[in-house]
Amino acid sequence: MKTDLINISELSVQDPFSSIFPIGNETLESIAQDMETNGFDEIFPIIAWEGKNIVVDGHTRFAAAKAVGLEAVPVLFKAFENEDDAVLYSFHVQRNRRNISDEDILNCLALLDTIHGSTKEGSKDGSKQNRKETNEIRAKELGISPNKVDKARKVMEHGNEDIRESISSGEKSINKAFQEVQEARRESGEIKGPSTTGLGSAARYTQTLGKFLKELTRIKQDGWQDVSQEKALTDIESVKELIENSYPE
Repeated sequence: MKTDLINISELSVQDPFSSIFPIGNETLESIAQDMETNGFDEIFPIIAWEGKNIVVDGHTRFAAAKAVGLEAVPVLFKAFENEDDAVLYSFHVQRNRRNISDEDILNCLALLDTIHGSTKEGSKDGSKQNRKETNEIRAKELGISPNKVDKARKVMEHGNEDIRESISSGEKSINKAFQEVQEARRESGEIKGPSTTGLGSAARYTQTLGKFLKELTRIKQDGWQDVSQEKALTDIESVKELIENSYPE
């Protein structure tokens, strides 16, 4: 397949292609250092949408080339019928060469649902797919289990912004977030039945502590106007005494 040496200013980076798998700073720095020493490896050209010059694959290499001041880069132009076709190509190429994180799973699940929804994805006999069938298809696309897809979907549907951000930051896994979401739904009466694991109380404790720390941070930023620093320290000392006095010997 023939590649062309294209001026870097002629290429553009656009969503959704650039946000399918965000560029990691460490990876970018490593590639940039190698590129500065050895140049751009033409064996791995940038893939661009023919006729539009939009980068479809190779965003990290493109960013590294700009960072080290290259004026031209090797590009392989590829034709696509439409944006969904191009996005799916970009997703599958990138998916096959990386270990997908829990944050990636949420982002890619939403992306794939949007694309397949717009193309009216259905079962082989033309009937509408049920949730289980859809999860099985997404599991194959993402390279994970249908059970994890279902948990991720429930987190997306019922989790609040804090829960989703905790996955993005790496603070919580999809499994952990799922347990917290389900426990919150049980407490609200949305779903029935007891907790299936011992994580219910732990989840409530974590959520409550998180809210307390956020509120304490706000009060601190306001200069302890709502609650004095002395009052906050006294309350924390009371909590400490409660824990120490009830701790089993």
